[in-house]
Amino acid sequence: MEKFIQTELSTWKLPIKKQIEHYINIVHNMGHKLSWNKAKEMVRESKKQEIWINDKYQVNILRGKNCDEYIHMDDLKGKCDYLSIKTIDKKPIHDWRELQQIKNELCGEDREALEIYPSEHRLVDTANQYHLWVLPKGLQIPFGFTHREIVTQEQTGGFQKSGQRAIKIKSKVSLQGRAT
Repeated sequence: MEKFIQTELSTWKLPIKKQIEHYINIVHNMGHKLSWNKAKEMVRESKKQEIWINDKYQVNILRGKNCDEYIHMDDLKGKCDYLSIKTIDKKPIHDWRELQQIKNELCGEDREALEIYPSEHRLVDTANQYHLWVLPKGLQIPFGFTHREIVTQEQTGGFQKSGQRAIKIKSKVSLQGRAT
């Protein structure tokens, strides 16, 4: 996977009227109606995003206060980031390592992120798109592993065998989590 570069959405280069019509058409294709004023607001909101692309992915990022509509704890408002991740070809993916790499490159290796599998009444599933909410630096998710452990060699799965593909990392880490 190549490094990300920052860019703009192609629609941002269109006249404002065309940008508004674009949002109205998107929502119409999803079976809903969108007023001109609401579409105009969506255009304005879209310009708060950072757009990053590489050979495989497009990532739209809302940082700090720009993602506060998704943050439901007052003490975290203005401190988190939101990543909307999709492949350039819009096909479904779910490669954990690549999502980890995207989070590391665009938000930092020292920040933790959440991918949420919500209750059905909060489900948003409108595209082959993946969402990460990135916590502020220094804040750890209050569950999960407390150590680092990585298998770097290819392992074939099977009965009572774990399967894993090979990975190149900066430093090898033993099963005890110590750099070697």
